[in-house]
Amino acid sequence: MARVLGLDLGSHSIKAVVVETAYRGQPQVRQVVTAPVPAEGERDARLKAGLAKLLEQGPLQVDSVVAAFPGTGLATHPIALPFSDPKKIESTLAFEVESQLPYDLDEAVFDHQLWQTDEKGTQLLVGVARKTEFKAVLDALSEAKLDPRVMTHAGLAYQNIIATLPQNLVDPGQAVAVLDLGHERCALAIGRPGGNVEYARTFAGGGAALTRGLAHEFQISPADAQAWKEQHGAVGSEVVGAEAERAAGVFMRALQPVLRDLRATIKAWVSHSHGQIGLLLICGGTAQLRGLPDQLAADLQLPTRLLDTPQGAGGVVAAQAWSLALRAAASGAKAPRFNLRRGDYAFKSDFDFAGEKVGQLAAFAAVLFVLLIASGIVRNSVLTRREKQVDAILCDITQRILGTCEKDYLRAKSLLEGQESPAAGIPRRSAATLLAELTAHVPPDMEVTFDQVVIDLDRIALRCETATSKNLEDLITALKNYRCFKEINEGKVEKSKDGSRVSSRLDIQVECPDEAEANNG
Repeated sequence: MARVLGLDLGSHSIKAVVVETAYRGQPQVRQVVTAPVPAEGERDARLKAGLAKLLEQGPLQVDSVVAAFPGTGLATHPIALPFSDPKKIESTLAFEVESQLPYDLDEAVFDHQLWQTDEKGTQLLVGVARKTEFKAVLDALSEAKLDPRVMTHAGLAYQNIIATLPQNLVDPGQAVAVLDLGHERCALAIGRPGGNVEYARTFAGGGAALTRGLAHEFQISPADAQAWKEQHGAVGSEVVGAEAERAAGVFMRALQPVLRDLRATIKAWVSHSHGQIGLLLICGGTAQLRGLPDQLAADLQLPTRLLDTPQGAGGVVAAQAWSLALRAAASGAKAPRFNLRRGDYAFKSDFDFAGEKVGQLAAFAAVLFVLLIASGIVRNSVLTRREKQVDAILCDITQRILGTCEKDYLRAKSLLEGQESPAAGIPRRSAATLLAELTAHVPPDMEVTFDQVVIDLDRIALRCETATSKNLEDLITALKNYRCFKEINEGKVEKSKDGSRVSSRLDIQVECPDEAEANNG
């Protein structure tokens, strides 16, 4: 079993979900932890403070960490290439990415995910971030001893959820969109239920804009605005009272940039794929705003509801962390490949992990060594006992036949085969064994009748009857495969009166190769 930590590095709170995976078993949620991130200060300092708060709640005993790059610093670029060969994609992609960057490629870290492949080539989703921002996030996680094996795209993180959605969730051919409404950033993923993410992107906007608008409208502190929003905030049909109506207007004005980006993204995907989105699933902290699913459904003319999450997985707030933790259980074509930890930033802690486990490994090695020694002792004991039993049997046989006890197998065999031995007079074959070999070498699918059979130790004469002359030829060929049938002479082929069968006489000379060598010697 492996314990995987999915880490959502939000700007308002950090969500951690620990999932335990087992071979051929369903992943089980073992731990959910949430820690607040300070509202004031530099971004890197706020992240470190949030991670420290997370670890204060108890140790996270995990085997690997999967995280999504936080903030809006990860840009998404759709890139089309006129070929689909993976090696060509790897060798060409850097030049394509460089042409779309406002800074040097040496300052960037990037990776790609396959979007679509057809006769025209390949469509890729490429995520690019500045190395300085990426390294700052890795340093903060390493300092907290949460070095991630995978750092992925926040939108592509929902691949693990889309791949498990039931296909009857929407009409055949329609897609599902998953929208993560965070505090300062939104992440969107579009794909068919049970399939891959076909498009993903991140854009600015979310709960922080609602809080700022509320604080400005009512002239209260951001902290009080945040608390009021969480306790009383609502939109649409859930609004009750004049004050709530006034706040709802603030919320909808603050959400307009998100709605514009959302409409534009959906329109671009529909235009490119010629498909339709049948359902919008929302998650994230801002998704908890009462009445928001119905309001978005009305504004976008698209069925909208909260994303379903397993009981105990932290609800819609921790949906991204849960999906990230599921990445360890994904395999095959539906497994996401996007990982910014490449090149100089590739994950290199496997040996460190082994070093921490060296005590356990040494104990396992010692146990295996002891078991190996015990197994050798038991095997030697059994073999010695069996050897004594074989020697006793061989001694008894040679005593009865030769009159002397002989325990050496090769010497006993030589004596039993020698001319002086009483066994030398026993023929090595008999008429019964020759008849058995004759019938055994008849092709199993051939119907043949033998009669007038005369068997001597050096010759067999017989008459055979079968359906066709071809069967006779096949029969003679099959009989020649027996090493002791040295020569086979065929007599005249005759047809039956009704012409349905043929017969012939066969004269078979019997001589085994070992006998010929003995006679020559």
